[in-house]
Amino acid sequence: MNERMRAGWAGVLISAALLSACGGGGGGDDAPTPPPPVQGVAIPDNLAIAAPSTTDIASATAFTSNVAATTGLSFAWTFGDGSTSTDASPKHDFAKVGDYPVVLKVSNAAGASKEVKWTVKVLNRAHVQGLNCTAADNSGWCWQAPRPSGTVPQAFFFVDASNGWSVGDGGEILRTRDSGLTWSRQITGIATRLTAVRFSDLNNGWAAGDAGALLRTTDGGAHWSLQTSTQPPMSGASLQVAGANTLVMAMNGQIRATADGGATWRRASLMQEPVLAADGALWWFDNDGLRKSTDLGGTSTVVLASSNTFPSYGYGFQLFGNAAIVAGTTSTYVNGQGYVYSLSIRRSLDGGQGWETIAPQGLPVASYIPLGTPQFTDTSNGLLLANAVPYRTVDGGRNWIALALPADAAQGLSISYENVGRGVWSRNYASLTSGRRVTEVSTDSGATWTVASLDYSNRPLVAIDARTWLMTNWDNVTRISTDGLKTWTRIAGPDADAAGKTLQAFWFFDAKRGLALSGKGDLMETVNGGLDWAVKVGGLTPVSYYSTLPRFQFVDAKKGWLLAADGRIYLTDDAGVSWLTPLQSSSRTVTAFHFVDALNGFALATEIQQSQQRQLLIATTDGGKSWTQQAVLDAFYNDLKFGGALNGTLVGSGGAVAVTADGGKTWTGRFSGTGAALNQLAFSDAGTLWATGEAGLLMSSKDGGASWVGQANVNLTTSLRAIRFLTAQQGWAVGDNGTVLMTADGGTTWQKQFVGTQNSLTQVFFVDARTGWVAGSNGTLLATGTGGQ
Repeated sequence: MNERMRAGWAGVLISAALLSACGGGGGGDDAPTPPPPVQGVAIPDNLAIAAPSTTDIASATAFTSNVAATTGLSFAWTFGDGSTSTDASPKHDFAKVGDYPVVLKVSNAAGASKEVKWTVKVLNRAHVQGLNCTAADNSGWCWQAPRPSGTVPQAFFFVDASNGWSVGDGGEILRTRDSGLTWSRQITGIATRLTAVRFSDLNNGWAAGDAGALLRTTDGGAHWSLQTSTQPPMSGASLQVAGANTLVMAMNGQIRATADGGATWRRASLMQEPVLAADGALWWFDNDGLRKSTDLGGTSTVVLASSNTFPSYGYGFQLFGNAAIVAGTTSTYVNGQGYVYSLSIRRSLDGGQGWETIAPQGLPVASYIPLGTPQFTDTSNGLLLANAVPYRTVDGGRNWIALALPADAAQGLSISYENVGRGVWSRNYASLTSGRRVTEVSTDSGATWTVASLDYSNRPLVAIDARTWLMTNWDNVTRISTDGLKTWTRIAGPDADAAGKTLQAFWFFDAKRGLALSGKGDLMETVNGGLDWAVKVGGLTPVSYYSTLPRFQFVDAKKGWLLAADGRIYLTDDAGVSWLTPLQSSSRTVTAFHFVDALNGFALATEIQQSQQRQLLIATTDGGKSWTQQAVLDAFYNDLKFGGALNGTLVGSGGAVAVTADGGKTWTGRFSGTGAALNQLAFSDAGTLWATGEAGLLMSSKDGGASWVGQANVNLTTSLRAIRFLTAQQGWAVGDNGTVLMTADGGTTWQKQFVGTQNSLTQVFFVDARTGWVAGSNGTLLATGTGGQ
């Protein structure tokens, strides 16, 4: 070792000695202190997700938690659809409906973590956005056609020319803010028919109906509360209001009344239905005269007593604020003439405290009772028909002057006058200028007349203001005029072409595109989920009572079949863009069919042979291009389903069931356990077959139709017309009186859904667990984005 190396080692030894002396170095008690452990932010035990429990497809649903703002934490979200996020408060779009388990895992820097779970129900409420639905927030079943609703309103009330309400079946209340052009549904929480509605102003209103139903709102109908103090029921009662809190319900002289918004109620029995004045007083005729009550019928006083000069025939009274007019016909016996009749009038300008007797001048003395009674528009102006001649007064009935004929009226030809509404008169005559009949109306007791669009079905008229009028014709169609009776706009009631617009069959490929066949024989397509339909092929055979009930079936996205009302099957290979002319014999009428795959199918067909009608089973192995006869059936059946190329089931009237195991060549009858007609079959899975029928019949078979079990929890008397399963667990059945049943457990239990119509439902279709449609009579088409719930 050289000198340089010795010097180096010496340095190392000296350094080591010095470190040892100072307590440095490693080993034993002299080892260095390790670094302190990492301290993570504490994760609370009450970790929770903050998010909606229900949301909609593609709605950017917001998720967060009660530690989202805490620094030092990391977040891992899984949304149950394969998507994830590491944001503290992410937003997520769900592409499909369903129930999704959302999991949040929160971790800190020390490696500790906690998890919390949340379930989100994803709906498709955008599918029915803006429609009138049976439940709040676009839930339940919603009217796609007719719009705004297929329910015929029972009553209307407008507080001004723009704002009005209608009520009808199923607890339906609709509101308009634009003179009836558009309507929005208000949720009532009841399914009872409503028959009357009244509002005192834009906020305070009442609605009444069957079984004693009475609802009140104080916010214009945004919220309705059910009143429970009006029993026993007064179904069909009229409503009158005075101010925000006073209501009188009246029917056949029986009244229920409140002056405190329904907190307390008074009952009374009167001789006739009273009139509620603006000040809250009740007026009515009794045996002893005209009575008035200031405590809603609790006590009353006679304000005008009966006497031998009191009107005897056709009498009535009208109120104008604090003034009242009583008018009618008085009879007087004259020797040599018998009884003669004249007009009698009493008038009070101080609420009935004082009365003046008015002796009409200028009217003829009649030897018979004049037609009707005078109608006043205020305490001075009135009109009366006497001997079919109109007379007008401007001084409360003292003096009457016969109205002159219209200048354009053809002399000598008939001119008719009619009271078509309170204070509204019409006259109809032949015009000299045009030679046509002209109708004019007057709202000021004949002072002025305006040409109007009216006929003898246009009554009664209800005045909303000087230029706005409402009328409901004999056909239950309601129209509104906003230009002084010149033109009318339909705002509610049945569609004259409802039968032609009824969808007799439909099929949807997804939530947007679908096909349908209408009652008048139009093959139509929708690309916006049923809101609008365009005719693809028009002029097919219209559906009649005796024609085949149409149906669609598709086995994939492109290939499908349509059974039209002419009893022939049409084939498409391009999702309904084009259809092939059927090849089955035109001498046969197909009534039902079922394909088990793209090539193999079966059908029920009827034909006439030797003057006898018989039903056949026919089959195809080339997708419906050609058909062969398999068997002549011993009865007439309504529907068929095959579980494959060999095994099939038929159902028909009288509970008839037949099964085959050889592709329909031979059939064996089976006992169904019912004598009711069976209407339609559907598979819920490969091994379970369902049948619907008359009188609420709903049965299932797990052995190809050999034996059947009825559903014990389905308590119906109405017939079921159609059934469809989306999955083995989830299905729907529909029928008469607006019946919709839904199962989520494979048919073990069925739940009735409220759809808001009494129309017969004949079609049901769902493309996913939330998005579906039902269709039925009178053009009914309802949709749901919430599974009907």
